[in-house]
Amino acid sequence: MDPESSLTRHESNEYFDAAFLAEDANADATSVSSETTPELPEHIVLERLETDDFIHFHDTDDGQWYGKPLDPQVAIDLCPSTKTGLVWKAEVVPDIWWDSNDNNNKKKLIKGLTERDFDVSNKTIKPHRGTLPLTQKELLSSLTKTPDGRLIFHGKLNGWPQLQALELIALDRKRPLPFGKAQYSPVWSSHQSKGKQLVLEKSAIYRATLCGPDWTGIGWSEASPGFVFWFEAHQSPARLTYGTNLLHTLNRDDRVSHVHMISHRYAVRKEGPRDMVTYHSVVLLEWEHGKYCTVVEGAYLNGIGGAKCRSNWYQDKDDDNNLLSQHVPDEMIGPWRTAAGEIRCYDVLQTNLDEFMAYLELHKGNEARFVDPQITFSHVARLTFRTKRDLAQYLLNYVGRDCSYQELRKNCQTLAADLCAFLAGKRSVDPFHPLVQMEYRNKTYQFLYDSNMY
Repeated sequence: MDPESSLTRHESNEYFDAAFLAEDANADATSVSSETTPELPEHIVLERLETDDFIHFHDTDDGQWYGKPLDPQVAIDLCPSTKTGLVWKAEVVPDIWWDSNDNNNKKKLIKGLTERDFDVSNKTIKPHRGTLPLTQKELLSSLTKTPDGRLIFHGKLNGWPQLQALELIALDRKRPLPFGKAQYSPVWSSHQSKGKQLVLEKSAIYRATLCGPDWTGIGWSEASPGFVFWFEAHQSPARLTYGTNLLHTLNRDDRVSHVHMISHRYAVRKEGPRDMVTYHSVVLLEWEHGKYCTVVEGAYLNGIGGAKCRSNWYQDKDDDNNLLSQHVPDEMIGPWRTAAGEIRCYDVLQTNLDEFMAYLELHKGNEARFVDPQITFSHVARLTFRTKRDLAQYLLNYVGRDCSYQELRKNCQTLAADLCAFLAGKRSVDPFHPLVQMEYRNKTYQFLYDSNMY
């Protein structure tokens, strides 16, 4: 049910509290068809990361992420409208967020903050955290007031390359409660406080609500909408393409020959009750050319870019400079979104089902990657139009119609069942787990139609 294959559940918990989805239900009302998207120069699609940093961020600003407000007109151009963009919650802390009155020099955090987000010894905020912490000074020094009264943040919010131009929507003051709980009281809103100066109490902790441009609700870039990416590891050179640009780069001749559903549990050293019933399902595609296979999986949005670009489907997953990490662009590197989903396609070294299952067997066990791998569906692909590019269009239609993620109703298992049924032309293809089967409704029709028609 958990769609993320590259990390264990324990490793992913740090990012859960950053999962906020735009409330507007019409965020998918943009077509992702080739007819409405102009072909772009390939260098725009394939701009890559050159740094040796393990997460491969562009750090040309030497870590200076704040204090660079935009010209008002530039701010308007970058954030013309933020009604249906992705919404983010950031923790705004005092400039001195440690206990300066600590006579024992233990360097404790002030009440209400989480230790894992701060390096108290060095008095620095850790980057790339799910809570998106930053200081009051860092926030205020990065804001631009537009002529229409909006406040636009410009920088790299907590060092995330994806979060560079966002509109400040609201500020709530945080009041810590026992047992790690907190209560928030509204103190400022862009709708009610336009024209008023933003004033923060120096010792207070706030929660800032920021919203990206409208296009962030449907894709990683405005020019190429659609939360689908395809990593062609065996191209020379390797290539990662996402969104509607897939329709201009993928091969028109490669045809799917067989489709398989494979399910497994995540490898954790000590499985709990929930781990025992948590299965991840993927679709393995075999191709007529027999040169490689492709793994298709549903997952949390930003689950790869926000987790060191590590995928279970490649041998070099644990390398700091693995091949996939060298090809994930900045705009895909942001915190996980547990309420939103993406579709990932990986060309893998194995050329058929037997070789792929041998790979899973090689990495099988609670100290490895996969537990209890099973083939739960296998059939020839009978769909007439089933080239690589056709598949990309179907997946863009599917995620464009609904990019939400729900643990029981819309997850990796429901995508796997829908895609297998669609490609094989079979009616009764069910998700792996009985709990998901209870809520499942076949949605193969979503592969066929442009999302802007609904």
